[in-house]
Amino acid sequence: YGMEEMKKEKAMLLQFSIENFRSYKDRAVLSMEASVDKELSNNVVDDGKNRTLKVATVFGANASGKSNLFMALTAAIRTIKFSHQTQVGQPLFNIVPFVFDKEMQGKPSKFEFVFIQNGIKYVYGFSATRMEVVEEYLYAYKTARPTTIFERNENNDVVYRFTMPAIKKELEPLVAKNTKNKLFLATATEWNSKETKEAFEFFSSRINTYDSNFETLIPQIGPMLDNDKDNSIRLFIKDILKAADINIKDYQFETKEQSIDEMIAAIPPQLRGLVLAGVNPGEKNIAYTVNTIHQVDGELYLINIADESEGTRNIFGISPLFKRAFEKTGEVICIDEFDKSLHPSLVQYLINLFNDESVNKCNAQLIISTHTTSLLSQKYLRRDQFYFVDKQQETGESELYSLDEFSPRKREDIRKAYLLGRYGAVPNIKGEVVL
Repeated sequence: YGMEEMKKEKAMLLQFSIENFRSYKDRAVLSMEASVDKELSNNVVDDGKNRTLKVATVFGANASGKSNLFMALTAAIRTIKFSHQTQVGQPLFNIVPFVFDKEMQGKPSKFEFVFIQNGIKYVYGFSATRMEVVEEYLYAYKTARPTTIFERNENNDVVYRFTMPAIKKELEPLVAKNTKNKLFLATATEWNSKETKEAFEFFSSRINTYDSNFETLIPQIGPMLDNDKDNSIRLFIKDILKAADINIKDYQFETKEQSIDEMIAAIPPQLRGLVLAGVNPGEKNIAYTVNTIHQVDGELYLINIADESEGTRNIFGISPLFKRAFEKTGEVICIDEFDKSLHPSLVQYLINLFNDESVNKCNAQLIISTHTTSLLSQKYLRRDQFYFVDKQQETGESELYSLDEFSPRKREDIRKAYLLGRYGAVPNIKGEVVL
């Protein structure tokens, strides 16, 4: 990629918001738009129109709602990505309204994305119950003012609205192809609409949620490892493992086809739902085997990756995803419990890769939840890169907010302030907190 091609094909998330989903009753907003703060300029992508953060970290107590935020991302992305495959009468993917209010359970969940795709800013959102889409809209900023691509409201007499004649001419005939449990963005793109293609591509290939477990990642990274003809992925994985001070010299990788029963039997019962959810419909059932190669006293030893530590397996699993995002796709990577079984220094190292423009050549973004409080330092991350989730015990509602709202001093020890409860989002433990 030359610089002009990279700029043209840039894809970045500016904002994600949810309402009435699991523990989120009121609207919650995760913004990747940078504040006016000039600190740590390498952590920001500035294209002259938008200043966008490369990394956002989400902190909070256990059961506060961090995972529900990532479940919302997963539900929205998968609903969009696979909507055109939905059969009539089939429920939408994992749409769960706020659980602690009977009135809210009868209302739709709402999702909205503001993003840049191939140099154009888009706003796309939809509201849906478990069985049908209630509202949907797509706006494109091809100039300073937004153009309405389409608006949909199933409660209105005129369900679909198109404001531009040329857009209406292309999209109106496709309305008949859609159903109440499908998103029009996906249906129109399936029928080769030029007006929706770019926006849909953002969801189909530029933003994804991942589980940090190797067992759930292998179906997704397996094809990448299998097609690594120039060994560039192999070299990247080895570099990451070396940086992590893990004594693995190399690895062997094999593939073989297997039956569905064999595939399910090989997955630990507690992970079957996650792994199978990560396999796209219609994919072949292929088993992937990874063996690590260790060198000790001049001798080489082969170990199945299942016998490596959980941290080693997880680093191996996310490395190909990072390389692809850094060098090809500029993907938005969202990972809940990112620091699972990882040393804090390694977590910091991996995050720093995203803020390093010599490594992150396509301006990939990383959104994670974490308990690694050593990250809470303004030396490496900006105030607007820290988010907190707090749950109101009386109502069960989760609240999402940024450290930037507290305007801490630039030399303030924000880790200590967080552990002392100054920003909320910490467990109310009965006893002394060790700092």
